[in-house]
Amino acid sequence: IDVAQPDLSRCGGFTQARKIMWEAEHAGIDVCPHAWLTDLLTAASLHLNAVLPRSLFLEYNVCDNPMLREVIENPVQMDADGYIAVPEGPGLGITINEAAVKRFCVNI
Repeated sequence: IDVAQPDLSRCGGFTQARKIMWEAEHAGIDVCPHAWLTDLLTAASLHLNAVLPRSLFLEYNVCDNPMLREVIENPVQMDADGYIAVPEGPGLGITINEAAVKRFCVNI
């Protein structure tokens, strides 16, 4: 393979993603985190991307869907040059929007 795309929400979190990144790096395979869900996953993936020895890019969903953007207080935004800043602050540097999570929750 040419590019490994660990998804933090599916591969086992940061610890497993870091193992995948390490194995890929030693095999000469590029890594680009898969982050196609909410801005919560995007924020986490930005932090993962920040520790890559050679960061190519981050997969970023440009859809303007309230469910993707509103689950955190300050949605992740791409600047005019196509860059996204890694959120700063405790933890992932984001605050969960509890009201939005409740609004989009489906009880089965």
